[in-house]
Amino acid sequence: MKPPMPDFLQHPLAREIAVAIAIKLLVIAAIFYAFFDGCAPHPDAGAVAERLANPHPPVQSPPGSSHAD
Repeated sequence: MKPPMPDFLQHPLAREIAVAIAIKLLVIAAIFYAFFDGCAPHPDAGAVAERLANPHPPVQSPPGSSHAD
């Protein structure tokens, strides 16, 4: 025999809202893990120091560009 549902889930609308919230939380968790699954770059200390010392490296134009004049 199944245990009785809590009082707040006795109403059909409350059950639908609870299911909708559960599905939304699962979707949010899936999106989070899709973007943050551990594939982040792990730079070394020297690269971080160089980037902090020179935040805007000079932009080099490609060879043969008309803007190189």
